[in-house]
Amino acid sequence: MLTSNAIDGFKKYTQNNIAFAKFKVGSTYYQVDIHKKEVLSDGRLAVYVLIDDKIPGDITISEIQLYDIDSKLWLTKTENISKKAVQEGILYRFTFEFEER
Repeated sequence: MLTSNAIDGFKKYTQNNIAFAKFKVGSTYYQVDIHKKEVLSDGRLAVYVLIDDKIPGDITISEIQLYDIDSKLWLTKTENISKKAVQEGILYRFTFEFEER
């Protein structure tokens, strides 16, 4: 059985290695920085991505991806998020729970 130290180690490794995100609009991917990473009070790791207003007009985000410090894809998630031109941005949160099963 994994100890709490091992689980904390996996959490810290993940937190330290997630480097940036990409989101897809139409057939184009746009790279954005990670806005914030934190461990929540319940022990989950939260990674926040701020999708700003760099693309003019109304858009639909169809996919969000996370990459590591070596620019390797770690996670991809299909979405259907609409952003109106009048919105300043979208704050998107990934959460990770680490446990042994």
